[in-house]
Amino acid sequence: MQSVASWPSVDWTRLFLLLFLGMTLYRMSAEVIHQVEEALDEDEKEMLLFLCRDVAADVVPLNVRDLLDVLSERGKLSSVSLAELLYRVRRFDLLKRVLKMDRLTAEALLHRHPHLISDYRVLLMEIGEGLDKSDVSSLIFLMRDYMGRGKIAKDKSFLDLVIELEKLNLVAPDHLDLLEKCLRNIHRIDLKTKIQKYKQSAQGVETNYVNALQASLPNLSIKDPSYNLRLQNGRSKEHRLMMGQPDIQREPVKTSIQESEAFLPQTFFRKPSLPWAMKSSVSYISLWKI
Repeated sequence: MQSVASWPSVDWTRLFLLLFLGMTLYRMSAEVIHQVEEALDEDEKEMLLFLCRDVAADVVPLNVRDLLDVLSERGKLSSVSLAELLYRVRRFDLLKRVLKMDRLTAEALLHRHPHLISDYRVLLMEIGEGLDKSDVSSLIFLMRDYMGRGKIAKDKSFLDLVIELEKLNLVAPDHLDLLEKCLRNIHRIDLKTKIQKYKQSAQGVETNYVNALQASLPNLSIKDPSYNLRLQNGRSKEHRLMMGQPDIQREPVKTSIQESEAFLPQTFFRKPSLPWAMKSSVSYISLWKI
């Protein structure tokens, strides 16, 4: 009998074991950290340091070994998170040699476990991988209008440029317009499209959150007329308190019809009701007879 669906060749036993280890064993051994740091080249180390800038924002690690050691001490370097880091820098050989894990297993972990690295960092790393030296040189030149001359050397990498832009608040997870504009100016529409997809994905997450919040609080919809009325009454009360007027019901001041007609707009008057008109007619007839 043929199976209905075919699954990727994933060692599910090892996967669930690694999930369990990732939840329980938070401190990575110094031997594993040393093996990883020794096997990475300079570009991969730079990417790893960049990816983890948000995870260890309060420290400035001198190298990858210090970074991994800090994460391990803080309980953030489990087998799952280390697999994520090696997967992001595409060192699948280290996944196999150090963690005894293949690429498909690492991808399954990423789908089933909270990520250590933000999508924003992954996006910028992928953009940097897609740029050649001439593109980076052009971006550094274009950023002179915003960063000033000599702020960053011409031989620096794209990740170095991003770090300087972040220090000046010119680039952030919700502020990528400048980078998108410069990518368009150097005719890298493919990388500009990556930013647009990231923005759409972020908006989708925010929309889902708002919808879930409204669903959990159905009686607090701003479209509810009673809610608007209560809000207006509250503001009116607050205004009276600020103006020093007590919030009490006062007896209305009696005025004649002539006085009220002299000061109020015509739209505030209505035709007298039938009983009032009849009483006026009777009074007028009585006076005429006298």
